[in-house]
Amino acid sequence: RLYQKVWEGVGRSRIGTRYQRMRAGPRRWILRPAVRRAMLRRAGLDRCAQLLVGSAAVDEQLLRSFHELGVEIHEAYGLTEAPLVALNRLGRNRIGSSGELLPETQVRVADDGELEVRGPQVMAGYVDEDEQPFRDGWLQTGDLGHVTAGGQLVIDGRKKDLLKTSYGKYLQPSKIEAMLRRIPGVSEAMVVGEGRPFCAALLWVEGTGDAATVDASVSEMNRRLSHPEQVKRWTVLPNELSIEGGELTPNLKLRRHEVEARFHGVIERLYEERPSSTPRTMVGAGVWP
Repeated sequence: RLYQKVWEGVGRSRIGTRYQRMRAGPRRWILRPAVRRAMLRRAGLDRCAQLLVGSAAVDEQLLRSFHELGVEIHEAYGLTEAPLVALNRLGRNRIGSSGELLPETQVRVADDGELEVRGPQVMAGYVDEDEQPFRDGWLQTGDLGHVTAGGQLVIDGRKKDLLKTSYGKYLQPSKIEAMLRRIPGVSEAMVVGEGRPFCAALLWVEGTGDAATVDASVSEMNRRLSHPEQVKRWTVLPNELSIEGGELTPNLKLRRHEVEARFHGVIERLYEERPSSTPRTMVGAGVWP
């Protein structure tokens, strides 16, 4: 979320707007150092030796936008039960992966795709808990992923967050949600579709939001997704999510079950044959309150 806000700030500055509108070429290349310095200084990141990202899925295109500007953001992966498992090292940053495993750390992939970890950083177990998340001495992470031929760990999503549509297609919503959060003004997004014929999305925006921008951005995003992953309908809501209200965890992740319960009526309207709110005349019709 921090990096999304930083990048949105680039688009609100005069020099940043000019840079983003320029086509690739010498003039854009010359402007990069000034944009980079202004962006890092404004965000308070100008004295950082290395920038990391973790805890939640991140849009690859966002990282590539920073990379093009000359700012490397290194993805890492870990859990409370195993604080750091993999990290993109300086000089060996691979966008789209969580990097190389730490020393003395092993990862294996179970038959169902779940990652299991073993190493010195893995906890001994939960205190006063009979049920422990171990299988044959390996920590069951609850995350889906794989290791590339080059030894890079790639996280594919949370095992418990998989959606299965009524057509039997399994989808990972975190990938789609990361793309939706890149839309200007969208602060949070949640994809739904369990047992439904298609995917829909709840989008929370800062301020009033820009209907035309959201509609165009979702339609553009859908062109980069497979047919089952495409968001056919979406609704835009004011951003009133909070930790105190129970919708967010302390590290600002959505509590999916609580959010689904609170917005049950909104979700049901998205799947009406003719939504009660007037839809946008787009390929994926957006429903606006």
